[in-house]
Amino acid sequence: MKAVIVLSCMEVILILCGGVGLCLAPELLLTKILFLAALAGQGAILILAYQQKNIMRFLIAENKRKNTEKRKNVYWEEDENQKLEVMKKRVELYTLQSQINPHFLYNTLDSIRGRALLDGNREIASMTEVLSRFFRYCISCDESLVKLREEISHIEDYYYIQKYRFEDRFDMVIEIESGEVYEYYIPRMTLQPLVENAMIHGLEKVNRKGLLKIRCIATEKKVVLTVSDNGVGMDVEQLDKLNRQMDKMLLSGKKRKNHSGIAVSNVNARIKMTFGEEYGIRYRSMENMGTDVEILIPVVDDFARARYEERIV
Repeated sequence: MKAVIVLSCMEVILILCGGVGLCLAPELLLTKILFLAALAGQGAILILAYQQKNIMRFLIAENKRKNTEKRKNVYWEEDENQKLEVMKKRVELYTLQSQINPHFLYNTLDSIRGRALLDGNREIASMTEVLSRFFRYCISCDESLVKLREEISHIEDYYYIQKYRFEDRFDMVIEIESGEVYEYYIPRMTLQPLVENAMIHGLEKVNRKGLLKIRCIATEKKVVLTVSDNGVGMDVEQLDKLNRQMDKMLLSGKKRKNHSGIAVSNVNARIKMTFGEEYGIRYRSMENMGTDVEILIPVVDDFARARYEERIV
């Protein structure tokens, strides 16, 4: 008990000394004050306050860091939005640059067809009729999703036109699982870029008789379209590179050097943005054997069509 009283007296004396010293010499270092206070039994309180002060400093610094990161994220989002706006403007520009007056085109083709019929040239008349129907399908913006039946009919017109160029160098075979599949919807202009690639990059480069095959099967929830050719094919490195490009899902505004048309990467991106990441285009190929291009999309009937129509680009 006496020891406690003596210790308490010592604490009071040391605290008073520390207080007097602090008043007379305010330049004393904080560590000295803490040392004296600790000896007086009050050091723990002051140390806790000192630690709390450091904690506050840390919290303030952490808060500033987070605010800085938030500002950076805001700047990043603004930058991304600006990039998207630039891309949107570019797409609009490409659209304007590529616009054709459809009525002028159709009227011109109809005039050529009429003159050909008057001259008895039924081959030219037939060619211009198919060409007119082909352009109507390409230019039309009435529907973004079309029935498979319409897309297949468009491919048959495209093949008819290309036969004038390639003559009898290859044949085309179309195999549809059932009549019901013809009534499912797919994005407009899905097959033509793939058929075009197969003709130009696959079949045109081989000396043997070429075969282009389009197959379509459907499960309860998915439709699988396959465009196959027995052309030059690809090695493993080319195949991996192409499939990685398909995984990136990028819309490309670049024109192809060898020929015009819609890039396959754009078709793939449209499918993914419309139906989801699990859908899209994949390649299978063997060098000197040919290439299979598989398109995976969901089953879209008349009931599901409206849900996807507003998403498609």
